Amino acid sequence: MPSVLKEWVFTLPLRMQSVLMCALRGCDTARKDDASKFITRGLRAMLLNNADPTNTFIVGEGIPDAVYVKTFLWDLDSYPLHFVMHTTHAAEIVGYKHPDPKLRIWWTGFYKDLVKALHMNPETEGQLDVRLGTAPSEPERVPELEEDWADVRPEEPKKPSTKPKSKTLTKDKWDAGTGTSHGGRDRDWSGGS
Repeated sequence: MPSVLKEWVFTLPLRMQSVLMCALRGCDTARKDDASKFITRGLRAMLLNNADPTNTFIVGEGIPDAVYVKTFLWDLDSYPLHFVMHTTHAAEIVGYKHPDPKLRIWWTGFYKDLVKALHMNPETEGQLDVRLGTAPSEPERVPELEEDWADVRPEEPKKPSTKPKSKTLTKDKWDAGTGTSHGGRDRDWSGGS
């Protein structure tokens, strides 16, 4: 019998699969047309085979429209933290583990925007693997699935620049974000509230 879960999800350790399943529910306090719903629908497109294309449970190919992403990031503090963290952790796993490089890059960037908005540092893939990797009680992996995805690896991280740091504020320096104490909504969103 086919599964509603996409095949690549089965290649993940069970704890990562569990985290992904927890992010499939939308925010209970948000309306159907809220920006957060489009983020959740994008996650669903990454994880689920669409069982009913006649409704809006899953929309698109997994990258939410930029206007919804920007609105969601601007309004992050209006959502329950529990929902935000489920979304953040799922975005991290999709970003580090999805087999499609284009989707991996987009979701990793979104994950980093989320943690920046929360004034936190992103977890590395290695740290994720330690935290949610294979548990001692987990059954053995399915070799056939492992072989199917063996050639899929995330891109190597860029090496840090060895150029001396400028003492003036530059575009590549971290900023505190664009919330009310750091500027208005007339600026581009740059993380934080």
